[in-house]
Amino acid sequence: MKLLMENCKKYMNEVAMGFDMAKSIEYTAFVLDAPSHQKLSQLAPDGWKVYAHHMTMIPPTKQKQRLPSEQFYEGCLTVTGIAQNERVIAARVDTTSQNLYTKVEGLPHITIATNPETGGEPAMSNEFGEQDFKSIDPVEVCGKVEEVMK
Repeated sequence: MKLLMENCKKYMNEVAMGFDMAKSIEYTAFVLDAPSHQKLSQLAPDGWKVYAHHMTMIPPTKQKQRLPSEQFYEGCLTVTGIAQNERVIAARVDTTSQNLYTKVEGLPHITIATNPETGGEPAMSNEFGEQDFKSIDPVEVCGKVEEVMK
């Protein structure tokens, strides 16, 4: 209750000052917990830069509003496939069980790692289509939806 009151007070102060909260959010994502990060990190090829941090729900280019409060899910999702090319490797995430809101164009996924030798960048994982993901035995990843601040 104390935390709720502190957050409410902080919000009221920001509103009173005319501060637009959505402008301070870089992106909204399902952020993995440490064990899930470790699980996906093991799939990264040697020498690649590991990310395995989050599944973007609202990217920076579309972060013009806050996520509806009922979307702040905490729990687990299932990774159902892996896609890889010479620049990036990503995990396909099944979000249907939680019906999570997303403004990402493309498929729900987590960038696992990029290849620095070929100029790999995390955003390149957005280029994968359904046909690029190879099915794997389901892997559970856990975390929570967060608004990542600038």
